[in-house]
Amino acid sequence: MKSRRTRRADSPETSSGFSKFFGSLLTQGDLSRFGREHLLCGHYTEIVYPTLGVNFIAIQENVDTTKGMGTEMMPFHNIFNEWYAAQTSKKIRAVNEMKASKGMRISSTVPYGYKKIEGNKEQWYIDEPAAEIVRRIFNLCISGKGPSQIARQLETEKVLTPTAYFNIYHWRENSIVHILENRQYTGCTVNGKSTTVSYKVHKTIERPVEDYQVIPNTQEAIISENTWLRAQELRKNKRRNTATGRRSLFSGLVYCADCGSKLHFCASKSLKKNQEFWRCSSYKDGR
Repeated sequence: MKSRRTRRADSPETSSGFSKFFGSLLTQGDLSRFGREHLLCGHYTEIVYPTLGVNFIAIQENVDTTKGMGTEMMPFHNIFNEWYAAQTSKKIRAVNEMKASKGMRISSTVPYGYKKIEGNKEQWYIDEPAAEIVRRIFNLCISGKGPSQIARQLETEKVLTPTAYFNIYHWRENSIVHILENRQYTGCTVNGKSTTVSYKVHKTIERPVEDYQVIPNTQEAIISENTWLRAQELRKNKRRNTATGRRSLFSGLVYCADCGSKLHFCASKSLKKNQEFWRCSSYKDGR
């Protein structure tokens, strides 16, 4: 049975809003979810709720804090509930590791430009209208445009975004970056890009690129491997036009001989081409 009402109250100072929401009674179908955090559960049922004058009831375990019923067994129920959640998490991780070892996909997310084949979630097919936009984004990147410039151009041209139902033409820079960094457009599957701290802490931890599992030829490629690699190389050495629109062939490739920082190409309308110069990025920022 699912919980009927749950809401966290971290301190007695929240008593006004808490009491307005719940009144003086908080009912749970059982402790299977609320009791998984057995330390917090004890803190709420023994300190917070009595302080706020709230009567806590768990129907399945026959717990009623006002009458003192079932409270002695609550810690044992909670420990077993937490143990069950931990075992479930371990089994899910084990299944994902087994799928990865067999060369199967772990993530259920389908990148923009692909769609799942009906009846077979493991297989993707190319969504040609979206794939054409993906190819164009890579071509614009290779031609020298950055993510923000690409986003502005697509927005000006009223190209539909991946989340067209919410923001029809408003392309975000991070959406472009996500597409440019996604190696799966080359026809491969990439597993193990991130993990979480634990079944309790869902904070995402990004893994090093060298730890990724890359499985080639799992779907039809939208772009070639060389195109993807070229885009990554160009993005490592970003080149921006100056205010005059002029840019050096060596922009993003030249570094300071003294401190190793990048050198910025400097040009202005008052300078002739033979007067253009390079300036250390650290010196420019006063570091």
